[in-house]
Amino acid sequence: MSSDRYLINSVLRANQILESFTPQKAAYTNAELSKKLGLNKGALTRLLYTLEKTGFLERDSKSKEYRLTYRIFRIGNVYIGQVDLHREAMPQLSKLVTLCQETVHLAILNEFRVFYLDKVESPQSIRMISRIGSTSPAYCTGVGKILLAHIEEDELERFFRAVELKRYTPNTICDPIELKLNLKRIREQGYAIDDSEHEHDVRCVAAPIRDRNDSVIAAISISGPLFRMTREKMENEYVHAVKSTAKTISDRLGFLGMR
Repeated sequence: MSSDRYLINSVLRANQILESFTPQKAAYTNAELSKKLGLNKGALTRLLYTLEKTGFLERDSKSKEYRLTYRIFRIGNVYIGQVDLHREAMPQLSKLVTLCQETVHLAILNEFRVFYLDKVESPQSIRMISRIGSTSPAYCTGVGKILLAHIEEDELERFFRAVELKRYTPNTICDPIELKLNLKRIREQGYAIDDSEHEHDVRCVAAPIRDRNDSVIAAISISGPLFRMTREKMENEYVHAVKSTAKTISDRLGFLGMR
């Protein structure tokens, strides 16, 4: 195309770098990116340095790995009202709140922490308090555990190396072996429960959202106080409701599987 003469190679290469980061591979060393993209290490170093200085990447001083920063999300947030996930999810979440009368969240995984994209508040006077754009530890929240359960094995191992399993409540799972077994069970059953593991007196049940490639790209959850979110109600009503809603959203995003 004649318009290709206007293309700037350094911008194209910077775009290649940024698009290399995925939920399955969220961190790269200079050498890994050089091999993946076939770029000269000297030129790549200058690009990475520029992206770091402009705030799009950050470099871990110990591992020497580069990761995306929240600046990417802030820019993407301008578009989020138009993207398929948000557009398709929010009407379904509103229906779920009408059904269960508890607060419902939409979240993604960012650097092994839950990032809350949106929510629909419970109409109840006593309800879970949360903030859109805030983060929480993934290993002790419902949406976090469902997302951790579906990352690649090497990323899960990196999680256990990088994250301290801090105790927030008596129910927080702090033993790596126990947590691994819990995540395996979550993956098999298709939902996760936070049994007051992050906040006292709050329970949560969550399910994954999949895209047309069968990749888990987000999660939704129902959260509420213990006196309403009884184990019996979660098992008999909310597990089915959250899984059904997550499947509806996934189907609308092009997911063709049966899970």
